[in-house]
Amino acid sequence: MTENGQSYLWFEYFGTGEYAEQEHIGKTKHFIESGYTEWYIPVNKVGRNLSYPIVTISGKQFYVAVGSKANHFLGDAEFESRNENVEKAKNVLEKMLKECCK
Repeated sequence: MTENGQSYLWFEYFGTGEYAEQEHIGKTKHFIESGYTEWYIPVNKVGRNLSYPIVTISGKQFYVAVGSKANHFLGDAEFESRNENVEKAKNVLEKMLKECCK
């Protein structure tokens, strides 16, 4: 979760930076001036190592993040398992109706 309570999954799902499919939430000067393609993430605010390069600005370390393409994992999973889901729903409804009609 981000500091404002937003899940990181939305960033993965809708993409970030130049690939973002939703409105940009970043408001920093560097992010805007870079054309929404690059932003800084304070190293000390991240709980794990990231694969972005690190720069030091005024004695503080920052990851230099760049955009990532959207990964529509929810929709993709739904589409790929559509036939299976229909069969499961049919079986559950059939079982429920048999129970109700006893």
